[in-house]
Amino acid sequence: MTTVAFGRLGRSALGVVVFVAALAIWELWARSADEFLVPTASEVAKTAWHEWRTSEFLSEAAGTSLKRLAAGYAIAAVIGIALGLVMGSSRAVRSLLDPFFELLRAVPVISLAPVAILVFGLGDASRVAVIAFGVLFPILINTIEGVRNIPPEVRDTASMLHVGRVERISRIYFPAALPSSFTGLRIALSLGLVMVVISEFVGQRDGLGNYSLVQQSLLNVPEMYAGILFLGLLGYLLNTLFILVEHRVLAWHYGATRG
Repeated sequence: MTTVAFGRLGRSALGVVVFVAALAIWELWARSADEFLVPTASEVAKTAWHEWRTSEFLSEAAGTSLKRLAAGYAIAAVIGIALGLVMGSSRAVRSLLDPFFELLRAVPVISLAPVAILVFGLGDASRVAVIAFGVLFPILINTIEGVRNIPPEVRDTASMLHVGRVERISRIYFPAALPSSFTGLRIALSLGLVMVVISEFVGQRDGLGNYSLVQQSLLNVPEMYAGILFLGLLGYLLNTLFILVEHRVLAWHYGATRG
């Protein structure tokens, strides 16, 4: 086993130790506090083991939220990358649209939830719209910056060879901006879970956000913490899968940078 492999194994082991230590501190502190609103880690784990296996939680809460996240994330990814390529490659388009998007970016997402309900109704469409809006800007901004960071000599060479705008965007700008776009996509993925919870506080009574809200209103404190724990683990799993996909898709980029 190489030194690099040993280093990775050591970092992974250290991460496990830190996680276990955090759970132990939580357990000891909750037992000493003896507060109703602060359940022990073992109690939350027992509740989570029971709740997470139920069809109601898996289907109506987790499954529904994941579908909304996937839909909103996909919409934002397509719009963000496509629009980012155009804005990054054209100064005129960027100057025209920048003020509009900067204005929208400053608007808190939660304030747009009532607007989305008025426009799209109380169903999934309004929630997907909120999620898509909330995760759009990291993808858009990183794609724009990825295009703008392309070396001038690459642009000059494309101009000398009379490469058309569409071909220039698809064959030069898009691959060059892809590493930066993936950075935005990764940031957007973690934000997506936040947007899911925010969007599910109102409207149809399903999803992980509504689950936590209902448990809180019923003072089912261990169940509420179990829902929060599930969101954290879900975010960790999605981020891990994203990194695997990113390294697979951008293998050429990582190979070039390491070389």
